[in-house]
Amino acid sequence: MSVTIPVVSTPNVLGGKPRVEGTRVGVHQIGSLIREQGWSTAAVAEAFDLTPDEIDAALTYYEANPQEMDAISTEANRFRERLADESRAPR
Repeated sequence: MSVTIPVVSTPNVLGGKPRVEGTRVGVHQIGSLIREQGWSTAAVAEAFDLTPDEIDAALTYYEANPQEMDAISTEANRFRERLADESRAPR
């Protein structure tokens, strides 16, 4: 029996970014941890209380939508840079 775990986007949850339905865990976060930072799927599943099917659904979406994932990554990097700039004490 195959289980389908939908990836959803809701305007008021995670700023409308895609996430595993029923959670606040973003697809980009899952994909980034596994594909870019070398986490195992088991480690991500344990850290976020997700099932293997939810991890698979997120990775499938992550890999099928590279432009969207790049845009999310770019937005996050810009946000981090802005925070760093704003938090620096004047010299």
